[in-house]
Amino acid sequence: MSSEIRYRRLFETAQNGILLLNAETGQIEDVNPYLLELLEYSYDELHGKRLWEIDAFRASEVSRAAFEELQAKRQLRFEHLPLQTKEGRPIAVEFVSNVFECEGVDVAHCTIRESAQTESMEMTLRATIRQLKVLSEINTALVGAETEEALLREYCRILVETGGYRMAWVGFAENGLDKRVVPMVHFGHEKGYLGVLRITWADAENGHGPTGTAIRTGKMQCIADIAAAAGTETWRSEALLRGYRTAWALPFHYSEGNAACLTAYGDIPDLMLDSERKLMEEVAADLGFGITTLRTAIAKTRFQEELRASLEQTIHMIVETIDQRDPFTAGHQRRVAHLCVRMGGELGLAEDHIHGLNLAASIHDLGKIGVPAELLAKPGRLSSAQFSLIKEHSQLGYDIVKSVVSPRPIANIILQHHERHNGSGYPQGLMADEILFESKILAVADVVEAISSHRPYRPSLGIDSALKEIVAQRGILFDADVVDSCVHLFREGGYDFPG
Repeated sequence: MSSEIRYRRLFETAQNGILLLNAETGQIEDVNPYLLELLEYSYDELHGKRLWEIDAFRASEVSRAAFEELQAKRQLRFEHLPLQTKEGRPIAVEFVSNVFECEGVDVAHCTIRESAQTESMEMTLRATIRQLKVLSEINTALVGAETEEALLREYCRILVETGGYRMAWVGFAENGLDKRVVPMVHFGHEKGYLGVLRITWADAENGHGPTGTAIRTGKMQCIADIAAAAGTETWRSEALLRGYRTAWALPFHYSEGNAACLTAYGDIPDLMLDSERKLMEEVAADLGFGITTLRTAIAKTRFQEELRASLEQTIHMIVETIDQRDPFTAGHQRRVAHLCVRMGGELGLAEDHIHGLNLAASIHDLGKIGVPAELLAKPGRLSSAQFSLIKEHSQLGYDIVKSVVSPRPIANIILQHHERHNGSGYPQGLMADEILFESKILAVADVVEAISSHRPYRPSLGIDSALKEIVAQRGILFDADVVDSCVHLFREGGYDFPG
Protein backbone atom coordinates (compact mmCIF):
# COMPACT_ATOMS: atom_id res chain seq x y z
CA MET A 1 0.00 0.00 0.00
CA SER A 2 1.45 3.41 -0.98
CA SER A 3 2.02 6.07 1.65
CA GLU A 4 -0.46 8.35 -0.19
CA ILE A 5 -3.23 5.76 0.12
CA ARG A 6 -2.33 5.13 3.73
CA TYR A 7 -2.42 8.86 4.50
CA ARG A 8 -5.80 9.22 2.78
CA ARG A 9 -7.21 6.39 4.87
CA LEU A 10 -5.92 8.07 8.05
CA PHE A 11 -7.34 11.39 6.86
CA GLU A 12 -10.79 9.88 6.33
CA THR A 13 -10.91 7.86 9.58
CA ALA A 14 -9.08 10.21 12.00
CA GLN A 15 -10.92 10.96 15.24
CA ASN A 16 -9.79 14.59 15.03
CA GLY A 17 -10.72 17.30 12.55
CA ILE A 18 -8.27 17.83 9.67
CA LEU A 19 -8.40 20.85 7.38
CA LEU A 20 -6.14 21.47 4.36
CA LEU A 21 -5.77 25.10 3.26
CA ASN A 22 -4.04 26.80 0.38
CA ALA A 23 -1.39 28.66 2.39
CA GLU A 24 -1.35 31.54 -0.13
CA THR A 25 -5.09 32.23 -0.50
CA GLY A 26 -6.59 30.72 2.66
CA GLN A 27 -9.02 28.65 0.60
CA ILE A 28 -10.15 25.31 2.01
CA GLU A 29 -8.90 22.53 -0.26
CA ASP A 30 -10.04 19.52 1.76
CA VAL A 31 -11.80 18.69 5.03
CA ASN A 32 -12.23 15.30 6.67
CA PRO A 33 -15.54 13.72 7.81
CA TYR A 34 -14.82 14.17 11.52
CA LEU A 35 -14.58 17.96 11.22
CA LEU A 36 -17.70 18.15 9.06
CA GLU A 37 -19.63 16.33 11.77
CA LEU A 38 -18.11 18.45 14.54
CA LEU A 39 -19.00 21.77 12.86
CA GLU A 40 -22.28 20.44 11.34
CA TYR A 41 -21.41 21.59 7.80
CA SER A 42 -21.54 19.72 4.51
CA TYR A 43 -18.40 19.30 2.41
CA ASP A 44 -19.70 21.70 -0.29
CA GLU A 45 -20.41 24.40 2.32
CA LEU A 46 -16.72 24.50 3.26
CA HIS A 47 -14.77 23.45 0.17
CA GLY A 48 -13.33 26.40 -1.77
CA LYS A 49 -14.24 28.99 0.86
CA ARG A 50 -11.65 31.12 2.64
CA LEU A 51 -11.33 30.25 6.30
CA TRP A 52 -12.52 33.63 7.58
CA GLU A 53 -15.60 33.44 5.33
CA ILE A 54 -16.98 30.51 7.37
CA ASP A 55 -19.28 31.51 10.26
CA ALA A 56 -17.70 28.85 12.48
CA PHE A 57 -14.36 30.71 12.35
CA ARG A 58 -15.47 34.28 11.66
CA ALA A 59 -15.69 35.36 15.32
CA SER A 60 -12.66 33.39 16.47
CA GLU A 61 -8.99 34.28 16.56
CA VAL A 62 -8.50 32.53 13.22
CA SER A 63 -8.81 35.75 11.24
CA ARG A 64 -6.91 37.35 8.41
CA ALA A 65 -4.28 38.62 10.86
CA ALA A 66 -3.75 35.14 12.29
CA PHE A 67 -3.58 33.68 8.79
CA GLU A 68 -0.88 36.18 7.89
CA GLU A 69 1.02 35.06 11.01
CA LEU A 70 0.71 31.46 9.83
CA GLN A 71 2.10 32.44 6.41
CA ALA A 72 5.05 34.18 8.04
CA LYS A 73 5.91 31.66 10.76
CA ARG A 74 4.61 28.54 8.91
CA GLN A 75 3.06 27.28 12.15
CA LEU A 76 0.24 28.39 14.44
CA ARG A 77 -1.28 26.97 17.61
CA PHE A 78 -4.25 27.85 19.84
CA GLU A 79 -4.83 25.62 22.85
CA HIS A 80 -8.38 26.87 23.50
CA LEU A 81 -9.93 28.37 20.39
CA PRO A 82 -13.64 29.39 20.58
CA LEU A 83 -15.57 28.19 17.53
CA GLN A 84 -19.24 27.59 16.83
CA THR A 85 -21.22 25.05 14.85
CA LYS A 86 -23.38 25.97 11.86
CA GLU A 87 -26.34 26.23 14.23
CA GLY A 88 -24.42 28.55 16.56
CA ARG A 89 -23.53 26.09 19.34
CA PRO A 90 -20.21 27.22 20.91
CA ILE A 91 -17.35 24.72 21.13
CA ALA A 92 -13.77 25.11 22.39
CA VAL A 93 -11.05 23.40 20.38
CA GLU A 94 -7.29 22.98 20.15
CA PHE A 95 -6.07 24.30 16.78
CA VAL A 96 -2.63 23.38 15.41
CA SER A 97 -1.49 24.28 11.91
CA ASN A 98 1.76 23.79 9.98
CA VAL A 99 2.69 24.83 6.45
CA PHE A 100 4.60 22.52 4.11
CA GLU A 101 5.26 22.37 0.39
CA CYS A 102 3.37 19.77 -1.64
CA GLU A 103 3.98 19.53 -5.39
CA GLY A 104 5.13 23.15 -5.56
CA VAL A 105 2.22 24.56 -3.53
CA ASP A 106 2.34 25.67 0.10
CA VAL A 107 -0.35 23.78 2.03
CA ALA A 108 -1.48 24.46 5.61
CA HIS A 109 -2.30 21.25 7.46
CA CYS A 110 -4.63 22.08 10.37
CA THR A 111 -5.69 19.73 13.15
CA ILE A 112 -8.77 20.63 15.19
CA ARG A 113 -10.01 18.71 18.21
CA GLU A 114 -12.25 19.56 21.11
CA SER A 115 -10.28 20.76 24.14
CA ALA A 116 -12.18 18.41 26.44
CA GLN A 117 -11.24 15.50 24.18
CA THR A 118 -7.54 16.42 24.39
CA GLU A 119 -7.66 16.69 28.17
CA SER A 120 -9.53 13.39 28.42
CA MET A 121 -6.91 11.61 26.30
CA GLU A 122 -4.11 13.03 28.46
CA MET A 123 -5.88 11.88 31.64
CA THR A 124 -6.45 8.43 30.19
CA LEU A 125 -2.81 8.11 29.15
CA ARG A 126 -1.53 9.19 32.55
CA ALA A 127 -3.90 6.77 34.29
CA THR A 128 -2.82 3.89 32.05
CA ILE A 129 0.88 4.57 32.64
CA ARG A 130 0.23 4.72 36.39
CA GLN A 131 -1.64 1.40 36.17
CA LEU A 132 1.31 -0.16 34.33
CA LYS A 133 3.73 1.00 37.04
CA VAL A 134 1.53 -0.27 39.90
CA LEU A 135 1.10 -3.71 38.32
CA SER A 136 4.79 -3.94 37.49
CA GLU A 137 5.84 -3.14 41.05
CA ILE A 138 3.27 -5.58 42.44
CA ASN A 139 4.75 -8.33 40.29
CA THR A 140 8.22 -7.48 41.60
CA ALA A 141 6.90 -7.52 45.17
CA LEU A 142 5.42 -10.99 44.78
CA VAL A 143 8.55 -12.42 43.19
CA GLY A 144 10.83 -10.96 45.85
CA ALA A 145 8.70 -11.38 48.99
CA GLU A 146 10.01 -13.87 51.53
CA THR A 147 7.37 -13.37 54.23
CA GLU A 148 3.66 -12.65 54.28
CA GLU A 149 4.14 -9.45 56.28
CA ALA A 150 6.73 -8.16 53.82
CA LEU A 151 4.37 -8.80 50.90
CA LEU A 152 1.45 -7.02 52.58
CA ARG A 153 3.64 -4.05 53.48
CA GLU A 154 4.94 -3.79 49.90
CA TYR A 155 1.41 -3.75 48.49
CA CYS A 156 0.48 -0.90 50.84
CA ARG A 157 3.67 1.00 49.98
CA ILE A 158 3.10 0.61 46.22
CA LEU A 159 -0.47 1.93 46.45
CA VAL A 160 0.77 4.99 48.36
CA GLU A 161 4.08 5.80 46.64
CA THR A 162 3.25 4.70 43.09
CA GLY A 163 -0.55 4.64 43.09
CA GLY A 164 -0.82 8.07 44.73
CA TYR A 165 -3.01 7.07 47.69
CA ARG A 166 -2.66 8.81 51.07
CA MET A 167 -2.79 5.67 53.24
CA ALA A 168 -3.24 1.93 52.73
CA TRP A 169 -3.62 -0.89 55.25
CA VAL A 170 -4.41 -4.59 55.46
CA GLY A 171 -6.67 -6.07 58.12
CA PHE A 172 -7.43 -9.74 58.89
CA ALA A 173 -10.98 -10.68 59.91
CA GLU A 174 -11.36 -12.51 63.21
CA ASN A 175 -14.14 -15.09 63.50
CA GLY A 176 -14.95 -14.40 67.18
CA LEU A 177 -18.15 -12.94 68.58
CA ASP A 178 -17.14 -9.31 68.04
CA LYS A 179 -15.77 -10.03 64.54
CA ARG A 180 -12.88 -7.60 64.83
CA VAL A 181 -10.73 -6.56 61.88
CA VAL A 182 -7.14 -6.70 63.12
CA PRO A 183 -4.71 -4.30 61.38
CA MET A 184 -1.65 -6.23 60.18
CA VAL A 185 0.31 -3.57 58.27
CA HIS A 186 -0.21 -0.01 57.07
CA PHE A 187 1.72 2.56 55.05
CA GLY A 188 1.29 6.30 54.58
CA HIS A 189 -0.52 9.00 56.58
CA GLU A 190 -2.30 6.88 59.24
CA LYS A 191 -1.91 9.13 62.33
CA GLY A 192 -3.77 6.81 64.76
CA TYR A 193 -6.80 6.32 62.49
CA LEU A 194 -6.97 2.53 62.86
CA GLY A 195 -6.75 2.63 66.66
CA VAL A 196 -9.47 5.26 67.02
CA LEU A 197 -12.08 3.44 64.94
CA ARG A 198 -11.71 -0.18 66.14
CA ILE A 199 -13.18 -1.54 62.90
CA THR A 200 -15.36 -4.68 62.83
CA TRP A 201 -16.95 -6.69 60.05
CA ALA A 202 -20.12 -7.38 62.08
CA ASP A 203 -23.46 -5.93 60.95
CA ALA A 204 -23.10 -3.15 63.49
CA GLU A 205 -22.26 0.57 63.64
CA ASN A 206 -18.47 0.10 63.33
CA GLY A 207 -18.93 -2.54 60.64
CA HIS A 208 -20.62 -0.38 58.01
CA GLY A 209 -17.49 1.32 56.74
CA PRO A 210 -15.80 0.19 53.50
CA THR A 211 -13.53 -2.39 55.18
CA GLY A 212 -16.20 -4.12 57.29
CA THR A 213 -18.73 -4.09 54.45
CA ALA A 214 -16.20 -5.53 51.98
CA ILE A 215 -15.33 -8.44 54.29
CA ARG A 216 -18.97 -9.12 55.24
CA THR A 217 -20.27 -9.09 51.65
CA GLY A 218 -17.16 -10.36 49.88
CA LYS A 219 -17.50 -7.50 47.37
CA MET A 220 -15.16 -4.62 46.60
CA GLN A 221 -16.33 -1.31 48.07
CA CYS A 222 -15.76 2.17 46.64
CA ILE A 223 -16.58 5.53 48.18
CA ALA A 224 -15.79 8.17 45.56
CA ASP A 225 -16.32 11.16 47.87
CA ILE A 226 -16.31 10.54 51.63
CA ALA A 227 -17.49 14.06 52.45
CA ALA A 228 -20.70 13.66 50.43
CA ALA A 229 -21.46 9.93 50.76
CA ALA A 230 -24.35 8.66 52.91
CA GLY A 231 -23.63 6.15 55.68
CA THR A 232 -20.19 7.52 56.58
CA GLU A 233 -21.25 9.45 59.68
CA THR A 234 -19.49 7.23 62.26
CA TRP A 235 -16.06 7.59 60.70
CA ARG A 236 -16.29 10.55 58.32
CA SER A 237 -14.81 13.18 60.65
CA GLU A 238 -11.76 11.06 61.50
CA ALA A 239 -11.18 10.34 57.81
CA LEU A 240 -11.51 13.97 56.70
CA LEU A 241 -9.27 15.08 59.58
CA ARG A 242 -6.45 13.02 58.00
CA GLY A 243 -7.14 14.23 54.47
CA TYR A 244 -8.96 11.11 53.24
CA ARG A 245 -11.47 11.92 50.49
CA THR A 246 -11.98 8.58 48.75
CA ALA A 247 -11.79 4.94 49.83
CA TRP A 248 -11.38 1.54 48.15
CA ALA A 249 -11.74 -1.70 50.12
CA LEU A 250 -10.58 -4.93 48.44
CA PRO A 251 -11.60 -8.18 50.19
CA PHE A 252 -9.54 -11.34 49.67
CA HIS A 253 -8.99 -14.76 51.26
CA TYR A 254 -5.53 -15.64 52.48
CA SER A 255 -6.44 -19.23 53.39
CA GLU A 256 -9.50 -21.47 53.50
CA GLY A 257 -12.23 -19.72 55.51
CA ASN A 258 -10.04 -16.74 56.47
CA ALA A 259 -10.91 -13.33 55.01
CA ALA A 260 -8.93 -10.11 54.89
CA CYS A 261 -9.16 -6.69 53.29
CA LEU A 262 -6.78 -4.19 51.69
CA THR A 263 -8.13 -0.64 52.10
CA ALA A 264 -6.70 2.46 50.45
CA TYR A 265 -7.64 6.11 51.08
CA GLY A 266 -7.06 8.85 48.51
CA ASP A 267 -6.86 12.60 49.02
CA ILE A 268 -9.06 13.74 46.11
CA PRO A 269 -12.52 12.55 44.99
CA ASP A 270 -12.17 9.78 42.41
CA LEU A 271 -13.08 11.04 38.92
CA MET A 272 -12.09 7.94 36.91
CA LEU A 273 -14.00 5.22 38.71
CA ASP A 274 -14.12 2.68 35.87
CA SER A 275 -10.38 2.83 35.23
CA GLU A 276 -9.56 2.67 38.95
CA ARG A 277 -12.00 -0.18 39.52
CA LYS A 278 -10.20 -2.36 36.96
CA LEU A 279 -6.85 -1.61 38.60
CA MET A 280 -8.16 -2.39 42.08
CA GLU A 281 -9.75 -5.66 40.92
CA GLU A 282 -6.36 -6.78 39.60
CA VAL A 283 -4.59 -5.67 42.78
CA ALA A 284 -7.06 -7.60 44.94
CA ALA A 285 -6.80 -10.75 42.82
CA ASP A 286 -3.01 -10.56 42.78
CA LEU A 287 -2.81 -10.03 46.54
CA GLY A 288 -5.04 -13.01 47.35
CA PHE A 289 -3.05 -15.20 45.00
CA GLY A 290 0.22 -13.88 46.40
CA ILE A 291 -0.70 -14.78 49.97
CA THR A 292 -1.85 -18.24 48.86
CA THR A 293 1.37 -18.75 46.93
CA LEU A 294 3.52 -17.89 49.93
CA ARG A 295 1.49 -20.11 52.26
CA THR A 296 1.38 -23.14 49.97
CA ALA A 297 4.81 -22.73 48.27
CA ILE A 298 3.24 -22.92 44.78
CA ALA A 299 5.69 -22.16 42.01
CA LYS A 300 5.60 -18.51 40.96
CA THR A 301 6.20 -19.08 37.25
CA ARG A 302 2.53 -19.26 36.23
CA PHE A 303 1.66 -16.07 38.07
CA GLN A 304 4.51 -14.19 36.40
CA GLU A 305 3.27 -15.30 32.99
CA GLU A 306 -0.30 -14.20 33.75
CA LEU A 307 0.80 -10.82 35.05
CA ARG A 308 3.17 -10.36 32.11
CA ALA A 309 0.18 -10.90 29.79
CA SER A 310 -1.71 -8.24 31.77
CA LEU A 311 1.24 -5.85 31.44
CA GLU A 312 1.37 -6.45 27.70
CA GLN A 313 -2.34 -5.65 27.43
CA THR A 314 -1.64 -2.40 29.26
CA ILE A 315 1.16 -1.63 26.79
CA HIS A 316 -1.28 -2.10 23.91
CA MET A 317 -3.73 0.25 25.66
CA ILE A 318 -0.97 2.87 25.85
CA VAL A 319 -0.31 2.45 22.10
CA GLU A 320 -4.00 3.01 21.31
CA THR A 321 -4.16 6.12 23.52
CA ILE A 322 -1.01 7.61 21.97
CA ASP A 323 -2.42 6.99 18.47
CA GLN A 324 -5.55 8.96 19.40
CA ARG A 325 -3.47 11.72 21.02
CA ASP A 326 -1.35 12.31 17.89
CA PRO A 327 -3.23 11.64 14.61
CA PHE A 328 -0.28 12.86 12.49
CA THR A 329 1.85 9.88 13.45
CA ALA A 330 -1.01 7.51 14.27
CA GLY A 331 0.19 3.97 13.70
CA HIS A 332 3.89 4.96 13.46
CA GLN A 333 4.92 2.81 16.40
CA ARG A 334 2.75 -0.09 15.25
CA ARG A 335 4.26 -0.04 11.75
CA VAL A 336 7.79 0.22 13.16
CA ALA A 337 7.07 -2.78 15.40
CA HIS A 338 5.76 -4.78 12.44
CA LEU A 339 8.94 -4.11 10.46
CA CYS A 340 11.11 -4.91 13.51
CA VAL A 341 9.48 -8.33 13.86
CA ARG A 342 10.13 -9.14 10.19
CA MET A 343 13.73 -7.95 10.41
CA GLY A 344 14.27 -9.89 13.63
CA GLY A 345 13.13 -13.07 11.90
CA GLU A 346 15.35 -12.35 8.90
CA LEU A 347 18.34 -11.84 11.21
CA GLY A 348 17.73 -15.08 13.11
CA LEU A 349 16.69 -13.67 16.48
CA ALA A 350 15.25 -16.11 19.00
CA GLU A 351 11.48 -16.00 19.50
CA ASP A 352 11.65 -14.40 22.95
CA HIS A 353 14.05 -11.73 21.62
CA ILE A 354 11.63 -10.91 18.80
CA HIS A 355 8.75 -10.75 21.26
CA GLY A 356 10.62 -8.29 23.49
CA LEU A 357 11.62 -6.22 20.45
CA ASN A 358 7.98 -6.08 19.33
CA LEU A 359 6.84 -4.79 22.72
CA ALA A 360 9.62 -2.20 22.91
CA ALA A 361 9.01 -0.97 19.35
CA SER A 362 5.26 -0.67 20.04
CA ILE A 363 5.96 2.02 22.67
CA HIS A 364 9.40 3.29 21.67
CA ASP A 365 8.16 6.91 21.43
CA LEU A 366 6.17 6.80 24.67
CA GLY A 367 8.49 9.43 26.16
CA LYS A 368 7.22 12.01 23.67
CA ILE A 369 4.25 12.63 25.97
CA GLY A 370 6.72 14.83 27.88
CA VAL A 371 7.69 16.85 24.77
CA PRO A 372 5.60 19.91 23.71
CA ALA A 373 3.38 18.93 20.77
CA GLU A 374 4.34 22.01 18.76
CA LEU A 375 7.98 20.89 18.68
CA LEU A 376 7.07 17.45 17.34
CA ALA A 377 5.16 19.04 14.46
CA LYS A 378 7.44 22.02 13.81
CA PRO A 379 8.67 22.35 10.22
CA GLY A 380 12.22 23.35 9.47
CA ARG A 381 15.34 23.20 11.63
CA LEU A 382 15.00 23.13 15.41
CA SER A 383 17.18 25.23 17.68
CA SER A 384 19.71 23.38 19.82
CA ALA A 385 17.54 23.97 22.90
CA GLN A 386 14.44 22.62 21.14
CA PHE A 387 16.28 19.54 19.86
CA SER A 388 17.60 18.90 23.37
CA LEU A 389 14.02 18.72 24.60
CA ILE A 390 13.07 16.21 21.91
CA LYS A 391 16.15 14.09 22.68
CA GLU A 392 14.86 13.61 26.21
CA HIS A 393 12.06 11.31 24.98
CA SER A 394 14.30 8.21 24.99
CA GLN A 395 15.16 8.73 28.66
CA LEU A 396 11.56 9.57 29.56
CA GLY A 397 10.31 6.40 27.89
CA TYR A 398 12.92 4.37 29.76
CA ASP A 399 11.92 5.93 33.09
CA ILE A 400 8.24 5.05 32.54
CA VAL A 401 8.72 1.35 31.75
CA LYS A 402 11.98 0.50 33.55
CA SER A 403 10.13 -1.36 36.32
CA VAL A 404 8.24 -3.64 33.91
CA VAL A 405 9.21 -7.25 34.55
CA SER A 406 10.02 -8.90 31.22
CA PRO A 407 12.33 -11.62 29.90
CA ARG A 408 13.85 -9.02 27.57
CA PRO A 409 15.18 -5.53 28.50
CA ILE A 410 12.30 -3.51 27.01
CA ALA A 411 13.26 -0.28 28.81
CA ASN A 412 16.89 -0.42 27.61
CA ILE A 413 15.82 -1.15 24.02
CA ILE A 414 13.73 2.04 24.16
CA LEU A 415 16.54 4.00 25.83
CA GLN A 416 19.06 3.08 23.10
CA HIS A 417 16.95 3.36 19.93
CA HIS A 418 18.59 6.70 19.01
CA GLU A 419 22.14 5.50 19.68
CA ARG A 420 24.25 5.23 16.52
CA HIS A 421 26.97 2.83 15.35
CA ASN A 422 29.69 5.52 15.33
CA GLY A 423 28.80 6.90 18.78
CA SER A 424 27.06 10.05 17.51
CA GLY A 425 23.64 9.14 18.91
CA TYR A 426 21.94 9.88 22.21
CA PRO A 427 21.38 9.82 25.16
CA GLN A 428 24.53 7.88 26.17
CA GLY A 429 26.72 8.13 23.08
CA LEU A 430 27.05 4.34 22.83
CA MET A 431 28.70 2.80 19.78
CA ALA A 432 28.93 -0.53 17.92
CA ASP A 433 28.65 -3.54 20.24
CA GLU A 434 27.77 -1.36 23.23
CA ILE A 435 24.29 -1.01 21.71
CA LEU A 436 21.69 -3.75 22.16
CA PHE A 437 21.10 -5.60 18.88
CA GLU A 438 17.33 -5.08 19.24
CA SER A 439 17.95 -1.31 19.51
CA LYS A 440 20.00 -1.42 16.29
CA ILE A 441 17.04 -3.04 14.52
CA LEU A 442 14.60 -0.52 16.03
CA ALA A 443 16.80 2.41 14.96
CA VAL A 444 16.73 1.36 11.30
CA ALA A 445 13.01 0.55 11.27
CA ASP A 446 12.22 3.88 12.95
CA VAL A 447 14.14 5.90 10.34
CA VAL A 448 12.72 3.99 7.36
CA GLU A 449 9.11 4.40 8.54
CA ALA A 450 9.57 8.09 9.38
CA ILE A 451 11.10 9.02 6.01
CA SER A 452 8.55 7.03 3.98
CA SER A 453 5.45 8.40 5.75
CA HIS A 454 3.60 11.71 5.67
CA ARG A 455 4.27 14.20 8.44
CA PRO A 456 2.33 17.41 9.22
CA TYR A 457 5.31 19.51 8.08
CA ARG A 458 6.13 17.59 4.86
CA PRO A 459 4.74 14.97 2.49
CA SER A 460 6.12 11.43 2.30
CA LEU A 461 9.59 11.15 0.78
CA GLY A 462 8.89 7.54 -0.29
CA ILE A 463 10.43 4.18 0.52
CA ASP A 464 13.19 4.60 -2.10
CA SER A 465 14.49 7.70 -0.30
CA ALA A 466 14.29 5.89 3.02
CA LEU A 467 16.32 2.92 1.78
CA LYS A 468 18.90 5.20 0.12
CA GLU A 469 19.38 6.98 3.44
CA ILE A 470 20.09 3.85 5.47
CA VAL A 471 22.35 2.42 2.74
CA ALA A 472 24.33 5.68 2.70
CA GLN A 473 24.80 5.37 6.48
CA ARG A 474 25.51 1.61 6.46
CA GLY A 475 28.33 0.92 8.91
CA ILE A 476 28.40 4.59 9.91
CA LEU A 477 25.18 5.36 11.76
CA PHE A 478 23.54 1.96 11.35
CA ASP A 479 24.65 -1.66 11.76
CA ALA A 480 25.58 -3.11 8.35
CA ASP A 481 23.79 -6.46 8.82
CA VAL A 482 20.62 -4.73 9.97
CA VAL A 483 20.65 -2.38 6.97
CA ASP A 484 21.16 -5.31 4.59
CA SER A 485 18.26 -7.17 6.19
CA CYS A 486 15.91 -4.20 5.83
CA VAL A 487 16.84 -3.55 2.20
CA HIS A 488 16.43 -7.24 1.36
CA LEU A 489 12.96 -7.33 2.89
CA PHE A 490 11.75 -4.44 0.73
CA ARG A 491 13.71 -5.16 -2.47
CA GLU A 492 13.60 -8.96 -2.60
CA GLY A 493 10.94 -9.96 -0.08
CA GLY A 494 8.17 -7.70 -1.35
CA TYR A 495 7.60 -6.24 2.12
CA ASP A 496 5.35 -3.22 2.66
CA PHE A 497 4.09 -1.58 5.84
CA PRO A 498 0.64 -2.73 6.96
CA GLY A 499 -2.23 -0.32 6.30
